[in-house]
Amino acid sequence: MKNSKLDLKAIIFDMDGVLINTEPQYENFWRTAAKKYNVYFEGFEKQIRGMTVKKLFEGQFRDIGNLEKENLLKEFKAFEDQMYFPEIPGIATLLPHLKESKIKLGLVTSSDLEKLTRVITQKNLDLYFDVMITANDVVDGKPSPECYLKAADKLGVEPVNCIVFEDSFAGISAARSAGMVVVGVSSSHSRSELVSECNNVVEDFQRIGLKEIIDFHESAELESKV
Repeated sequence: MKNSKLDLKAIIFDMDGVLINTEPQYENFWRTAAKKYNVYFEGFEKQIRGMTVKKLFEGQFRDIGNLEKENLLKEFKAFEDQMYFPEIPGIATLLPHLKESKIKLGLVTSSDLEKLTRVITQKNLDLYFDVMITANDVVDGKPSPECYLKAADKLGVEPVNCIVFEDSFAGISAARSAGMVVVGVSSSHSRSELVSECNNVVEDFQRIGLKEIIDFHESAELESKV
């Protein structure tokens, strides 16, 4: 039971699948790699969404040889070098709109700094975000809450005053474990798959503004008081 209203002070976005629609490209790469190294299984693509490369190598690809891991990492870097970054519909309008408000903006991604730098160059994300956390900034990637707790700390806000937009179960789990309100973006999973894991679900950002985001946060507070 909460005794006072918790104001929304920060909006935090995941990157892949939330700001840019790159998940189909990643799924195709890792599916091909998993079949090549004989580690593929049913549901592989859904399991790996939101994971860092480090997590993948420690988990799904842990049993392949060191030489194979080196070759796979080279293949992955070459793949990322030629990626394109289509935007999630509505995000190009939403970010400038949010930047005009007094609410702080954060970005938390499982991608490394090198990848983020390429996205920034194309999409000018550095114009909007007060804090950007990458895989280089954490010891334990999603679903660990470390990345989101670090973002809140750097933004100077309490986790309960944050709302997160995420598309992967690993990211949703990380944000929930950090104590934040979570809105699922159904770019990687369907609404029906996400609805039980999140406080709310959106398809994209075409009809989303600051008012709607505040409503998401306040409705989550009301639900927690029941």
